Amino acid sequence: MAGGRILGSIIVAILVIAAVAGVYLYMAPQPTPSKTEAKLSVLRIGYQPSWHHASEFVMVEKGWIQKVTGLKVEEKEFPTGPPEMEAFIAGELDIAYVGAAPPIPALAKGMKAKIVAITNTEGSALVVRPDFEYTGPQSLKGAKIGCYPPGSIQDTVLKHWLKAEGLNPGVDVEIVAMGPREQVESLRAGAIDGIFTPDPMPYIAVTQGYGKIAVDSSDMWPHHPCCVLLMSENLIENHRELARKTLALHIIAQEYVGKPENRSDVVGIVAERLGLSSEVAEKFPGVTKFETDPHSPEWLEGIDMMCKVHHELGYTKTTEGKLIMLKSSDIVDVELYDEALKLVPKLKKEIGLSG
Repeated sequence: MAGGRILGSIIVAILVIAAVAGVYLYMAPQPTPSKTEAKLSVLRIGYQPSWHHASEFVMVEKGWIQKVTGLKVEEKEFPTGPPEMEAFIAGELDIAYVGAAPPIPALAKGMKAKIVAITNTEGSALVVRPDFEYTGPQSLKGAKIGCYPPGSIQDTVLKHWLKAEGLNPGVDVEIVAMGPREQVESLRAGAIDGIFTPDPMPYIAVTQGYGKIAVDSSDMWPHHPCCVLLMSENLIENHRELARKTLALHIIAQEYVGKPENRSDVVGIVAERLGLSSEVAEKFPGVTKFETDPHSPEWLEGIDMMCKVHHELGYTKTTEGKLIMLKSSDIVDVELYDEALKLVPKLKKEIGLSG
């Protein structure tokens, strides 16, 4: 009998403990899926009004990215790279078609993103007033040049070139930060002597008669990195299959853009997206060179050079204000590209392309 009472007491105690634990677990705050773990329903893409980003236009306009990912696509246009990076830092974008330079200062401050592919190299030009006598870099001494904001590709290339030619940017040559619309208005009004700007802006200026091309960026810095595909770490780490598919589509779109048999289609898409006249659109791709593979040793050397230039210009500071120098290995993810490449044949079939 005593043994039975003891056993009964033990059972009651266990039941009481279990009940208390159950109440505690019920009342305790339950973990909820983090924002990064939540399933995405929208893919947010940033781009700029340049045909450097033709592959983005093609992917969206032909419905490839919507079909393959099953997601709604939200695009946002930015005049230049620095404000696009501000939006990226604020968590407003998952993907950015942007110059290779603007992410560098943002990454120094801790932005969670990686460059996963090349979009293009070169593709910008110095355009001067028709009456400006350009005879070489030294003829720019005392000139006033409109350029994209500090930290942009154009700012980086122009300042690097001027210094290499023995000119002091900001002293020998006045550089005024401005977006594409301001560049057009200022050059047309004769308020500045020239603009350093990406395709198709040089051809617009020439066609409309308010500018002439003085020098291409390919002559300033041969094969310099220009635009890239940037992805958030959230997309890469927490939605890797989606990241792979999107990158694979970028590879496919870049190939599509470069094929002569697709030129008419691509030119039509670019003209509509950028509001170009047929005369300007027919200049496509201009001096823009479309590339994709981030393994390119020459391109990676160019990224390292851009990191060095940004360090010299004092752009790469941490949030604490400490100046640091990044390397290509810090900001480029080649592994995702290798994974995406394997999906290309399958996705080509899915969107109805052969070869």
